[in-house]
Amino acid sequence: MKEYDALFFDFDGVLVDSVEVKTQAFEILFERYGRDIREKVVEHHRDNGGMTRRDKFRHYYEFFLGKTIQEQELNQLCIAFANIVFEKVLATPAISGAEELLAKCRNRAPCFVISGTPVDELREIVRQRGWSKYFKEVCGAPVTKAEHLQMLLGKYALDPANCIFFGDAVSDYEAAVESQIPFIGILPDPEAPLLKAVPNIRWFRNFRDFVR
Repeated sequence: MKEYDALFFDFDGVLVDSVEVKTQAFEILFERYGRDIREKVVEHHRDNGGMTRRDKFRHYYEFFLGKTIQEQELNQLCIAFANIVFEKVLATPAISGAEELLAKCRNRAPCFVISGTPVDELREIVRQRGWSKYFKEVCGAPVTKAEHLQMLLGKYALDPANCIFFGDAVSDYEAAVESQIPFIGILPDPEAPLLKAVPNIRWFRNFRDFVR
C-alpha cells in the first residue's frame, strides 16, 4: 500500500454492511403513508446510496407525498432516523476483509472516510467501533463527497492518480471521476444499482477478494 498516496472509503455498504439497517429505518418512518409510498421510498433509497438522508426526505415529501417538508419536521425526521439506526449500525458486521485492510494500511497510506452520513454521527460511530486510529480524517454531510475529495487532495498534496476511492453508489463514482481518482466498487452482487448505471467499473464483493 506504500505505492498509494491515499485511500478513500465510503462507509455504509463499503466498510460496514449497514445499508439494510437504513432501509429498515426509512420503512419505519414512512409506514404510516401506506405500502405504495413505503415501497417507492425503499426502492429510491436502495438506488441512491450516496444521497444524504436530508435530501432523501425532501425528495420523498415532494415527489411521493406531493408536499414541501418544513425545516422543523425535516430536523425531527433526521433525529428519529438517527435514533433508529445508530445502535444498529454499531452492531452491524464490517464488510469482509475491511478491518484487516485498514490495519495493513495504517502507517503506510493515509485512509479517509467520505460519507453522506451526518459528520458528527459518523465520527461517533467510527470512534465507538474503535476505528478512529485507522483514519486520517472522517468526513460526512452536509459537505458533499466531491467537495471533501477536492479539499483533502489539496490539504495533503495528494496525487489523485495515486489514490483509490472505494464506493458502492453512483455518487461515489461521480465524485471520484470529478476528482480524477481511480474508482473501485465494493458491491454485493452483479445486480447492484451502481453496476446497472456504470456496468464497466472494476468491482469486488468485499476486501478479501480485493486483496487477493
